Amino acid sequence: MATPPKKAFHGGASFDAIGSDFADLSRRHDIVDADVLDAWYEPAPEVLATLREHLPWLVKTSPPTHGEGLRETIAARHGLSVEQVILGGGTSSLMYLAFPKLVRPGDTVAILDPMYGEYRHIFENVLGAKVVSCELQEADGFVPEPQLIADAVRESGAKLLVMVNPNSPTGVVMERDDMHALLAALPKSTRVWIDETYIDFVPDVPTAEGLVHKDPRVIVAKSMSKFFALSGLRVGYLCAAAPLVAELEVFNPPWSAGLLAQCAAMGALREYAWYRQRATETHAMRDELMQRIGAVRGLTPFASVTNFFLFATDKVPAALLVDRCREQGVFVRDCASLSPRFGGRFVRTAVKDRKANERIAAAIEAAAG
Repeated sequence: MATPPKKAFHGGASFDAIGSDFADLSRRHDIVDADVLDAWYEPAPEVLATLREHLPWLVKTSPPTHGEGLRETIAARHGLSVEQVILGGGTSSLMYLAFPKLVRPGDTVAILDPMYGEYRHIFENVLGAKVVSCELQEADGFVPEPQLIADAVRESGAKLLVMVNPNSPTGVVMERDDMHALLAALPKSTRVWIDETYIDFVPDVPTAEGLVHKDPRVIVAKSMSKFFALSGLRVGYLCAAAPLVAELEVFNPPWSAGLLAQCAAMGALREYAWYRQRATETHAMRDELMQRIGAVRGLTPFASVTNFFLFATDKVPAALLVDRCREQGVFVRDCASLSPRFGGRFVRTAVKDRKANERIAAAIEAAAG
């Protein structure tokens, strides 16, 4: 019997408690799913009102074939053309669409380390590429250093650099000037994939989408799952040079984003100011939770600009702390699978509402005792 293909580990163990057969969804009220980074808030009221009013029609009706209206709206926000935007069922589906066209077996790809684990998985286990790690240093708070990254890319001959900005699991963002410095220092032949799933949580760092016009090397991957609270609908997009989008479009199936997803995404973009208010609330609750965790002996939180943060545990191993939290119905993420350098010392938690954050803090305090 053939060996099943290896899959990336994504956390999400909280569904073990809820039940992936969806037989009793009320179980979700018993747990805190801080091992995934979904929004603590619902979609904007106007978005939900539209979905509720038209739900039967939205469920049974085929969507615009290539999401024409949503693509036009996305393009217009940052001065792009619709030919520079492509839709997909979240950034993961777009990764599997784009990377086989960008990377061949044996090619060298540079990634930040630590970083979202699906990237290393697809390059090493699916595409057979050589992965070079640009290591972010714990002593520096995991802040990315542009010149060191560029040096690693140049020395390795990597044809593609992949970075998540702000980074997951660290929650650290590369500032605008540093991003420009990095692009200037990289070889002209190296493409740069920037995953901006969490960029909208950061009020003073602009998206890199506008750079697509100026630099054909830049590819921006954007999920609408986390900031816009649409994780269950699976909708995302790429912004890239028009020739690359045209090449990818041939292999992008019709209706890659469903009608519910397209409708909700359009509504969410119209309600951007409402979501920015939720981001401000998220920052306040994150800082409160970080302060609570930081008061526990042996736990050290790291600064974050997102809806999650990383903390080191130097008294209780990360895996044991996570297991103890699960016994209390609180699910947080052991980060061992995200970097071999973590050595069982790092845990990541999402920021939830204040009631859930109280449960997270209490569980971690008990688990670390």
